[in-house]
Amino acid sequence: MHKKITSRLFSCSTIIIAGAQRDMKKYKEGGGIRTERKILIVCVAAFIGLVSFAIYTGSIALIANMLFLGMLILVVPYSLFKFFRLKKIRSYENDFPNFLRDISESLRAGLSLIQAIQTTSKSDYGALTKEIKKMNTQLSWNISLDRVLKNFGIRVADSKIITRSLMIIDQANKSGGNIEDTMESLANHIESIKESQQEKSVLLNQQVMMMYAIFFIFLGITIALIKFLIPLLQTQSQTGGFGVQGFNPNPCSLCVNNQDLACVGCNTFATITQAFELGDPKESSSYYKSLFLAMILIQGFFSGLIAGQIGSDSIAVGVKHSLIMLLSGFIVFILLVKTGII
Repeated sequence: MHKKITSRLFSCSTIIIAGAQRDMKKYKEGGGIRTERKILIVCVAAFIGLVSFAIYTGSIALIANMLFLGMLILVVPYSLFKFFRLKKIRSYENDFPNFLRDISESLRAGLSLIQAIQTTSKSDYGALTKEIKKMNTQLSWNISLDRVLKNFGIRVADSKIITRSLMIIDQANKSGGNIEDTMESLANHIESIKESQQEKSVLLNQQVMMMYAIFFIFLGITIALIKFLIPLLQTQSQTGGFGVQGFNPNPCSLCVNNQDLACVGCNTFATITQAFELGDPKESSSYYKSLFLAMILIQGFFSGLIAGQIGSDSIAVGVKHSLIMLLSGFIVFILLVKTGII
């Protein structure tokens, strides 16, 4: 029996793949993407407004700070939207097997699929309850079951598990047979997938923590280098150390106030120095502080993205880790500079 049900599941999935693509296209043209577009448009407008205002003032420090603030405004709202959307979808997937089993029991009791959905709408399925009640309302308006299932699939299009299950249910209802057995098999299949995902998440969380450890070790090494290496370089430059006559520890000393194309990199570090008041751009300590600050920000951003991809298979979730690393690294570094520790 289970082999027949499994065979039916695969055949139904093959038949309705074209329909799935159409439904996904409708979703992308619908409310989900509309909300994302609105968030992106507002964030981009705010970013352009802040940067334009800073450029108008002509202050290098203000431009750098507005760029940093604008990047946060550009990234944080969209990332939070994707994060909470993903969290809601996962809660849907956790409650969906119980919904399928209750429908299966109602079908075995002699109810039709429409009557089973109407009956289960009175039960509590956590976050999924709202969507089931919406399905029941649409059915009470004499909307066809096929249309109701497709609408539900469009609303939860971010979940491949639920959308594929809905399409299989629709095809099984049209073809006839033991729909209750199909429901039961789907519920067991979804639960096995969720268990596998949880085991994977537990294992990969160790790798995520390792990415955090790598970042903070990197942060500690940069602070140690600034604390101990830079004074050594300055001392050697004054005494002509390292066997080099006229040793200069600041490789950007010749590019101070020089707008030559070859000095673009050094001018960038000088801008960072002025923006965050790290000292005089002519000093070697200021050069290394701006260099290491840029390295910390780059390391934190990309380490967070990798952590999100490893732990959740999502770059959007990785932005959360990136923000934690960026802000923590930036705050720690600036506090140490301002207090004179480095």
